[in-house]
Amino acid sequence: MKRLKDEKTARRADTHAVRSGQEEGMTPVEFRARLDAISEQDGVPYGRAFLLFIAEEEHAHVVRKYQGYLALSGAFKCFLLETVELLNTEWRSNLKVKAPLCEFYGQFIVRLTHSFQSLCGAERLAIRGYPYDAYTLLRNIFDSVQLASAALQKVTDFHAIKGIEPEKPFEPSAALKLRKNTERAVRQWMSGDKSGLSQSTIHELARWDALFDHEVHGARLSLAEARGWLKGTELLPVLPAFKEQPFAMFMNRFCEIGWMTHRLVPLIQAPDAALPGSWRQKWRVLDECFEVSVDALTKLMGKKIGGAIVEFVKAKFPFNENSVFPL
Repeated sequence: MKRLKDEKTARRADTHAVRSGQEEGMTPVEFRARLDAISEQDGVPYGRAFLLFIAEEEHAHVVRKYQGYLALSGAFKCFLLETVELLNTEWRSNLKVKAPLCEFYGQFIVRLTHSFQSLCGAERLAIRGYPYDAYTLLRNIFDSVQLASAALQKVTDFHAIKGIEPEKPFEPSAALKLRKNTERAVRQWMSGDKSGLSQSTIHELARWDALFDHEVHGARLSLAEARGWLKGTELLPVLPAFKEQPFAMFMNRFCEIGWMTHRLVPLIQAPDAALPGSWRQKWRVLDECFEVSVDALTKLMGKKIGGAIVEFVKAKFPFNENSVFPL
């Protein structure tokens, strides 16, 4: 609530500033003209800003070399968009779903589609030259699909994920406490000491997750990119410039979290309304390709995390093309 009040106060302050300028005799045209005047370069309004656009295009051009990743990402997008079309047309129009679904079904669908949209948004950022910013967005998607999988397996439920206790009046501090406790319990069940995963996998996943924390809390990976400037050996980096390591970090986690999301998709099926066989075949192809992509970290690069992710996803997202909504 306090945050909402602060945002409203800030908006009122911005509005007041514009009105004050108008009251002091500055029209909207004059307001813009003053900004135009200080932002011109070689006769081009806002010319320097075009340096950003050019650098972003150059970064996107370099990314094209990752053809395997882009093919997997594109196929995943096509598949999910097709799934939504089938959901909207085959089910809604033909009324194939006869048995009523519980309230959690809608919450699951909204969470799943939001995860997909966030993955697309994060990828846009990464391709255009901001892979660390994109990497931080992946953390929220990772947590969201983990919670959804746990709820679908009845480890928790969609009320607890949101901090809601239906039998009690809503109280913000109690809701926050319940939500945090639920998230901690789910993390322990997913990849912690209560996960049932091998100790090697638990260790590798903990190290993998620590990199998320380094960037999400304090942007330590991003700030390290300026070490050359701090040493006086490089220019200050501001424009996007392609570097393999940060983009690879994003790409690897995108494939992991994309696979986790993909494994949830079949649960949009109601028990009495399976999707077509051609759809199920496409799901299997994508699932196999996601696994190959993730496992390549181990088989081709010798990094243990690839095999650890495979064990984690198969154990904690144990769904397939025939799975249906279980609640």
